[in-house]
Amino acid sequence: MKKKECLGLAMTMLIITVSSAAETFRYDPHGKRDPFIPLIGQDRPSASVAFSEIASRDDVRLEGIAMRESGMRTAIINGEIVKEGFKAGEVEVRKINKDSVVISISGKEYTVKLYEEASV
Repeated sequence: MKKKECLGLAMTMLIITVSSAAETFRYDPHGKRDPFIPLIGQDRPSASVAFSEIASRDDVRLEGIAMRESGMRTAIINGEIVKEGFKAGEVEVRKINKDSVVISISGKEYTVKLYEEASV
């Protein structure tokens, strides 16, 4: 084979390999925050949108807790940053502890731990 033919064949094989690899990867965004929606600023959606979908304790995902030097704590629940006292619909964030959050859903209080043991 000539040098040009080898190069053409190699390029064709590369294109086929890259295109077939791209077709097999599928990103599943279920349950994940959209990385293109800003967390702060004017374009940030209202946290009440995420909380309007909470109907029971099973709908609550505590993803993180942060504490400032001043002692003020915030939590990330269902992809939204919230403070103590936050209310949306039937959901209220009552207390943020170092490893759990106390929330009220339709008047009933629940403690959601940051690290929960899987039941066997």
